Amino acid sequence: MPSPLVRRLVPADAAALRQLRLDALVETPESFGSSYEEEHTLTLEDIRAWIAPVDDGAMFGVFDGEALAGIVGVARQRKLKTRHKAHIWSMYVAPAQRGRGLARLLMQAAIAHAGAMRGIRYVQLSVTSNNAAATALYAGLGFAEYGCEREALCVNGRFYDETLMSLALPGQ
Repeated sequence: MPSPLVRRLVPADAAALRQLRLDALVETPESFGSSYEEEHTLTLEDIRAWIAPVDDGAMFGVFDGEALAGIVGVARQRKLKTRHKAHIWSMYVAPAQRGRGLARLLMQAAIAHAGAMRGIRYVQLSVTSNNAAATALYAGLGFAEYGCEREALCVNGRFYDETLMSLALPGQ
């Protein structure tokens, strides 16, 4: 079995990214701020814009052979006063691919990319508070909890809290 490959996504990956993202929104709707209903109408051109952002953000994918098995995005905060922080978003690994360390590989790529962004001091993320596996992964990578947003998401009438986590980059 070949080793998984983590790489920055390119516009040619748009169809695979769109499908995996929609799968994620259906499988674990409580894990994302967006919903299937909002995103199923996005075009491949919309998805290409995620892949090739105008700023220094990036989308990474992990591939099992030719198949896209997981994704993660990282982007700089846009506001002038918060541009020293990057945010990780859309972290997801397909269920059949879990337990192989792919999420860790994706997170390491996103953190390394954030560390190469000029002026980034912190990487932040949020995780649904009941997602123990993701929380443990992030803590194992050095993220620390700095807050909790109560009832951050409402999915099908059920409320979910989100744990807010941050990682200070080396030298900060």
